[in-house]
Amino acid sequence: MLKMKCVVTGQKFRRPKALGPLLMALWALAVTAEAKQSAANSKEIELGQRIYRQGILPSGKPLIGKRMGATVEGAAAACENCHRGSGMGSLEGNVVAAPIAGPFLFAKKGEGPLVVADARTVSSLNRAHDPYNETSFRRAMHDGITINDKKINPLMPQFDFKPAEIKALMAYLKQLSSQLSPGVNEDSIEFATIVTPGVDANQREMQQAMMQSVFVQRNSSQSVRSGQMKMPLDLIPRTPRAWKLTTWELQGAPETWGDQLQAFYKQKPVFAVIGGLSDTTWEPINSFCNRQKIPCLLPSVPVVPDQPGFYNLYYSHGVTLEAQVLAKHLRDIQDNPPKRLLQIYRDNEAGRAAIAASGKALEGSAIAVENRLLSGLEAAQIQEAMKDLGGQDQQVLWLNSDEVKAVAKVADKLDVAAAYVSGFLAKENYSGIPASWSNLRVIYPYELGEKRIKNLEALNQWLIIWNKTTVNEPQQAEVFFNMLFMTDLVSQMLDNLYRDYFVERAEDMLSLGSNVSPYPHLSLSRGQRYASKGAYLAKLGENGKLTPDSDWIVP
Repeated sequence: MLKMKCVVTGQKFRRPKALGPLLMALWALAVTAEAKQSAANSKEIELGQRIYRQGILPSGKPLIGKRMGATVEGAAAACENCHRGSGMGSLEGNVVAAPIAGPFLFAKKGEGPLVVADARTVSSLNRAHDPYNETSFRRAMHDGITINDKKINPLMPQFDFKPAEIKALMAYLKQLSSQLSPGVNEDSIEFATIVTPGVDANQREMQQAMMQSVFVQRNSSQSVRSGQMKMPLDLIPRTPRAWKLTTWELQGAPETWGDQLQAFYKQKPVFAVIGGLSDTTWEPINSFCNRQKIPCLLPSVPVVPDQPGFYNLYYSHGVTLEAQVLAKHLRDIQDNPPKRLLQIYRDNEAGRAAIAASGKALEGSAIAVENRLLSGLEAAQIQEAMKDLGGQDQQVLWLNSDEVKAVAKVADKLDVAAAYVSGFLAKENYSGIPASWSNLRVIYPYELGEKRIKNLEALNQWLIIWNKTTVNEPQQAEVFFNMLFMTDLVSQMLDNLYRDYFVERAEDMLSLGSNVSPYPHLSLSRGQRYASKGAYLAKLGENGKLTPDSDWIVP
């Protein structure tokens, strides 16, 4: 039997072996008509997408809406602003923008999916209604009246759409968030975590052990047991799905990671990347996730891309943030501002990112910035990098803990006005810093003192229950927060397992609930991709403990 494929839809058509000339002609006409219809539908969807995302009408003119006596047009009038790229709606203050993706607007009454509109109250579910048609949809757009004869919030603009524009917008909405994302099937959700070469084995094993334990715990909690207490969210109907975790361990040079990630993904598509570990660049993973439209949630990395894109969320901007915090501190010194900042760095991703950020942040100031490459850890190499230091200078060591120890053996006294080290790069290891470095401060991106103890109380209890040791407390706290946040996030998504919605919901929910992270505060607003936005300057006590030497500095 001959097979043909529609060039627009990819649909295969089968032609019977024996057809008379007339039937053959009719069959060919049917195939052609189908292809033309598919092409027309695709064009209509494309035009609808421009209206929805860009506020551009099929004519090329800007979309114009009226709202509370004011006019909005073009990108400001685009539907995506309030209903988000997924069409799943949003929450701004106490104003809920309802989901308008196809499954919510056009399903038969009682057959549409449920959505939790407000993460602060699980009772805020969408209401059932009859499916919209062109007439009722135009009425909603033009008059602000729903199909249930309810007034739409006056913040929603009203639009005078032409029939062709209504059809195009409806065509786009019908396919928007209508299919579950890759990595999701009827009985499971696939996740991955990523580890790059060179990560300490203890930290890698710690992360994997913690994540696997939480996955086991979460999957076990889905089973229905007699007398089991249920939370209100658990009573909302949904499809039970097991969580499955795969670790993608990368090898070799960063320029090869993209192909490795593609091979991993081809073998087993995942819904999202959760966490991850790296001591070097994360850029190839960042690019891969944006390219494949895979959410990447809060990896533990000190070197964070400057252009995260939509799908990547980070705890902070890493050493770039530390450099910006230091620059703000130096700029704000009023009594005796430094004349020169000497930056000692290694020629690696973290060192290059830090000195570039410091230099940029101090542009236009009276502080001269001098970058000195530490070419090796021999005494002569260290002395070369540290030469000509003066009492008016300030110095920052963009070095890891082993490199700081090597410097301390050669330079047992820092003959500068003040010196700083990176909290991200030190990884909680300050054992090699001598007491004579009394003018040293740590640029510390985590919480300190009693607030730190309170934030991490749940983590430490969990570690005891699951018989796990403390390897790197802030990093373990990041993994722990990741797991709790993702559990809450996916639970609130119900059966609406769309990747764009995952990212949008994360933006809305990150600052809600208890803070069990190592950071003072985490929050994201739309378009933000760094959840913690500052750091302390901390001094090292005789007991090896850090105490704050400044307020929380936000550059």
